[in-house]
Amino acid sequence: MLNQQHFSTFSIANTLAKYDIEINDIATKNMVNDSRFVEAGDIFAAVAGTSLAGSAFIDNAIAQGAVVVLEQCVDVINHGDIKKVTVQGHKATVISFYQLDSKLAVVSAHYYNNPSKNITLIGVTGTNGKTSCCQLIAQLLTSMNQQTAIIGTLGAGKIDALVDINNTTPGPTKLQQLLAEFKAQNINTVAMEVSSHALSQNRVDSGIIDIAVFTNLSRDHLDYHGDMASYSLAKQALFNGTEQQVWVLNSDDAQTAIWLNNLAPRNNRRVLYSTELSLAAIKSKAASNEYLLAQNIQCHNQGVSFDLHSSWGDIRVNSSLLGDFNVSNLLAAMATLLIQDMPLSDICKHTDSLTAVAGRMEAFSANNKPTAIVDYAHTPDGLEKALIAANKHCQAKLWLVFGCGGDRDKGKRAMMGAIAEQYAQQVIVTNDNPRTEEPMAIAKDILSGFKTATNAEVILDRKQAVLNALSRAQANDMVLCAGKGHEDYLIIGTQKVAYDERDIVRQFYQGSGA
Repeated sequence: MLNQQHFSTFSIANTLAKYDIEINDIATKNMVNDSRFVEAGDIFAAVAGTSLAGSAFIDNAIAQGAVVVLEQCVDVINHGDIKKVTVQGHKATVISFYQLDSKLAVVSAHYYNNPSKNITLIGVTGTNGKTSCCQLIAQLLTSMNQQTAIIGTLGAGKIDALVDINNTTPGPTKLQQLLAEFKAQNINTVAMEVSSHALSQNRVDSGIIDIAVFTNLSRDHLDYHGDMASYSLAKQALFNGTEQQVWVLNSDDAQTAIWLNNLAPRNNRRVLYSTELSLAAIKSKAASNEYLLAQNIQCHNQGVSFDLHSSWGDIRVNSSLLGDFNVSNLLAAMATLLIQDMPLSDICKHTDSLTAVAGRMEAFSANNKPTAIVDYAHTPDGLEKALIAANKHCQAKLWLVFGCGGDRDKGKRAMMGAIAEQYAQQVIVTNDNPRTEEPMAIAKDILSGFKTATNAEVILDRKQAVLNALSRAQANDMVLCAGKGHEDYLIIGTQKVAYDERDIVRQFYQGSGA
């Protein structure tokens, strides 16, 4: 019988070492926790997931060539039990592992020789802005000749060579595999989106995060977390790293004050950033901590400009990004570079060459045509911020094309309808991944948030909705297409249907009518 002293990730690492002789002549030898991606020589981690049990896929994994299987067991007494099995002529060793789901992040790190120790790992969490922050960090670092990669919604790898991954934040085995590959490529900094799902499912060990960044918190994923308190607590877990972990926090979001109170006993280095406070206020909030404050923000056709006051000095910053909220994202990105001792003046030499992230307030235009903005905003807070930002750049009427996803949080639909009516002069409600729900029922839920809906209409065919708005809008108008962003599909029923909103808009301006 194993006692708790024997129950450790190190014991399983030692157990695996016994089998290196059996598998050292096979090339792959990755640790994988999704049986669909098992290759010959791999180790399969059969985790008890939230909806599916990994044990159900053990035979498939062995048939595909897994030579070692870690199988989650329900009793600590069975931890370390070993059995030999053969499936379709393939032999494998199955090792029982207690609480594998909560330990896999650490086990994977040990298996890949802790690659994060040689990498500055930046973890970005929040409801909105994760993708933009990671992209801006990577753009700035790359422009300053730093070997940098990102992991997130748009893929993993160097910014100009992203490879698709299944989740915003990959599973623990895939994450460590990616970090090991980055280490082999001499990449020294990685900016990673960290979702609330990943944190609540123990897919990420906060102990490996060197710089933890918080963008904002608003309603999202309540179909999974249940309530805002649980959602917030999941996000806060990112900041439970070592004492050397540095925190970058949005002082304009009320959640920051709550978290700082919750984390009060900790003495981690903290950097606060703001676009709303006065200089005196942020200095008071920051106390002995560092800060970045944007003031005198000016939106114009070429982007935004603002005065930056910070613990590292004051300077005027110019950027081609659209929207006040992108100023907030830029402050967070700049903070991560300043923490790494990069001079403020050098950073600001590159802010005006930053490009919009694909599908994040990405602008398209042509002579005598309205300006179109394609954005991923799909939450009440995200939609409101996108509309406010667009209004500041819009010279005439602001059009909005958007919808809400089916089989997800229904409570946000009327909220988003009310926001649409408040900030847009013309609204077209359309499909946005209706899934198995009736599309018109979703549209009616959205319209229930309007007071009068005088300037709202429903065109469920999303492509036709976008083209209708672009064709009717005047040259000085602006059309915000919200919800799809970078995605290249719609989910209708249980099927993914090809749909690339950026390409549809681009073709419209090229004169083909898409």
